[in-house]
Amino acid sequence: MIIWGSGGDAVNLGVLETRRCDMCEKDRPFNIILQYRYWGLYWVFNFVTTKKYLLICDVCSRGWEIDPSKLEPNLKTVPIPFMRRYGILVLIGVIVGLFLLGSLSGGMN
Repeated sequence: MIIWGSGGDAVNLGVLETRRCDMCEKDRPFNIILQYRYWGLYWVFNFVTTKKYLLICDVCSRGWEIDPSKLEPNLKTVPIPFMRRYGILVLIGVIVGLFLLGSLSGGMN
């Protein structure tokens, strides 16, 4: 039986700046939020299907999307867990490794 599914998560990357919020009509702190969706097999072998960075007011939760090319070079680490980003590649590597191991051991007889 093959188990597959999708999910999503939001990661608060902290306060980027304080600026005037049009909704609150006051100076407010704005957080960077990374929203992403992923798809996977067996809850382990995943890959990210969409991601976006949002600049959100800390008080009213209104904001807008930020261009990732302007933000990602300034991040020290990618906040998405490794197996959610590259889990499907790990599965492919395991399958290829088992195939190679099987062909090498079969060729020695």
